[in-house]
This record gives sequence, C-alpha cells and structure tokens, in this order.
Amino acid sequence: MNKKLLGILLMTLGMFCLSVNDMTYKNLTINFPVWEAIFFRALSGSVISLFLVYRSGIGSIKTKKPIRHFVRAFSAVGCVVLYIFGIKYLLLSENIAIAHSAPIIAALLAVPILGEKIGIHRMLAIIIGFIGVLIIVKPGTDLFQLKSLFPIGSAFFMAAVYLSTRSLMNTETSTSIIFYYSFLLFFISIIFFPPDFIIPDAFNLTLALSLGVMGSFGHYFMSQAARHADVAVTSPFEYTSFVFVGFMGYLFFNEIPSNSIVMGALLIIISGIYVAYRERKNDY
Repeated sequence: MNKKLLGILLMTLGMFCLSVNDMTYKNLTINFPVWEAIFFRALSGSVISLFLVYRSGIGSIKTKKPIRHFVRAFSAVGCVVLYIFGIKYLLLSENIAIAHSAPIIAALLAVPILGEKIGIHRMLAIIIGFIGVLIIVKPGTDLFQLKSLFPIGSAFFMAAVYLSTRSLMNTETSTSIIFYYSFLLFFISIIFFPPDFIIPDAFNLTLALSLGVMGSFGHYFMSQAARHADVAVTSPFEYTSFVFVGFMGYLFFNEIPSNSIVMGALLIIISGIYVAYRERKNDY
C-alpha cells in the first residue's frame, strides 16, 4: 500500500478510536460521577503502561528530564479531565470543536516559550481559528455558557502537551511519556475519588475499562500515521473526528449541532490544517 494512503488510513482509524472514547465518556457521565469515569480511564491506562514497560524493559522509563516529564504529564491530565467535564455538559460536537483549537494555541505559545518566529500567514490562520472559537462560545451574549470554558481550558493544556512533548522526544522514550502521564492521572483520580461512587454493572464496567484500551489504540494509530506519512498529509484527517463524533452524538444521544457550531468548527479546521502546513513547510 502507498505510504501516504497508509498514513491517512491510520490517522482516520486513530480518530475513530478516540471518537468512540468520547461517546463512551458521554454515556458513562450520564449515569456515573465524572471522576468515576476518569478513575476507570486511569486504571486501565496504567495497566497498559505497565505492560509497555514490561515489553520495553525498566530502562525505558529512566529519564534525564523529570521536571519536563512532570510538566507534560500534568498538562495531559489537565487536558483529559477538563475535556471529560466538557463532554458531560456540552454537545459532543461542540466540545471537540473548541478543544481542537489546541494546535492553534500551541502555535501562538511557541513564540514566547520556544522562541519561534511567527509570520503573517500563520498569524492570520491563528486569528481565523480564534474567530471560529468565538462563534461557538459566543462570549458577551446570553447564549454564552461557563461550561464552554472546560474545552477551552482543555485546549490550553493540550497546547502545553504539544510544546513539552517536543522537548522530550529527542531523549525520552514513548513508553516513559505514557507511563508518567498514566500514573499521574491515576494518582489524581484517587485524590478526587468520588464519594458517591456507583458500582457499575458488567456492561458499564466493560465500557469503563475499554476507555484506556481504545485511547491507547487511538494514540498508537496516530503515532504510526506520523511514521508512514508527513504531518502535512495526515493532519487534515485528524479532523475526521468531527464527522465521527457528530454522527455518534446524533445516533446515540440525539444531538444536533447548531449552525454556529458547524461554522465555527469549519474555521477551526481550516486554521488548524494551515498551521500544520506552515509548520511543516518551515521544517525544510
């Protein structure tokens, strides 16, 4: 199979897995406390990370950058927790649209944090992306919801994940990055363990434990997509998650995104794709 086509297929599969997770979170948070869903996600993810350490050897989690690992893991935890709270209170399509502004935020934060230069083209793309967010969130109007701050906060934390991961990948293993994030999430889920914990039945327990599995598959497929094809080729297909989540939201929860969500999402998608294209172009 053509490598570009394989990369596109893997990215699409990764987005499908993560979209299934979004649907699962939505279903669980209807009947269970949010922190209970987070606990089961952390538990299953920790088991998978231990398996990866077993396969790779204990040396794979040795690190020369413990502080950066903590920053990356803490940012990833903040991203996941706020994203799941957003799933509970907002439409699936609304939550994912706002959260997908993360690459745009990362491009902006890379200027003061990493000292990167920002050209007029990328600046315009960032502005368009933020206009998309404003169209969805509607600040200053009666339609604005404080709950919309959940995916916005998630996007800022995800931007921090992007930037911190860049400084780790040169010397650290993927296993170590997954391991420290998984166990920090598990530790925090224990701290916030819900007092109103509900013992799930067999079906919901299976759903809850599948979160770590599907999440791991999603990120694995995404990493393999990056290995087989350039980011400029695969990044547009990251936004297939809008299609998957929109369809699942309608099918399982009767959610119909408003015109403002669709319009804002399109601007965010256009902006995100162009930012990825400009970053790839600047690498040459």
